[in-house]
Amino acid sequence: MASSLLTALLVQSGLDWRYFVWIQNSRAVGLLPLADRVGYVAPVLVSLGLAAVATVAPRRGAWSLTGASVAAALGGLAVSVALKSVTGRMSPPHHAFGAGLEGADNSAAFQFGFLNQPLIGGWPSSHATVAFAVLVALVLLTRRRTYVVIFGSPLALFIGLGVSFGYHWLSEFASGILIGSAVGYAVAQSLGGPDFRTGESPNET
Repeated sequence: MASSLLTALLVQSGLDWRYFVWIQNSRAVGLLPLADRVGYVAPVLVSLGLAAVATVAPRRGAWSLTGASVAAALGGLAVSVALKSVTGRMSPPHHAFGAGLEGADNSAAFQFGFLNQPLIGGWPSSHATVAFAVLVALVLLTRRRTYVVIFGSPLALFIGLGVSFGYHWLSEFASGILIGSAVGYAVAQSLGGPDFRTGESPNET
């Protein structure tokens, strides 16, 4: 609900379109391809890294973090794709759509139904949803361990915000944060939150 209201606000106020026009005329747009690629590989590398740590230096709860990372990534992807398939949000008029559509304000274009628009692009951003699902799950399961926040937050922001430099609307990035965070919270709750630092469950005394 919050993500839908936020999207409506950004669309109806014209902020989605104004942000898109502004970012297209800034140097930041050059980061779009990098953010796109990092968004695909980062969840995989994080899960593999956690699995390697759990194998080399096993602690109680280490494999839970690996499972949480995988579950959050897959859960975030599944939720975002399911929403994209029915909301039919048109992508910004970037170069991939051809010169004829560049500069046309289609920020309010939704084609609700099933698969009325491609799943590449769309509402919400899968990059942002997956990145924040993994981040929130790991932060909660490590009891907000400082290094997870310090290193994970900038990476998730770079991935989610970076794809809003042309492939996604600003509202799709913002919605991805909210929806991904909800997925990450659900994953952490379902796993019960064994603490990676002490090897104890939060329910243990």
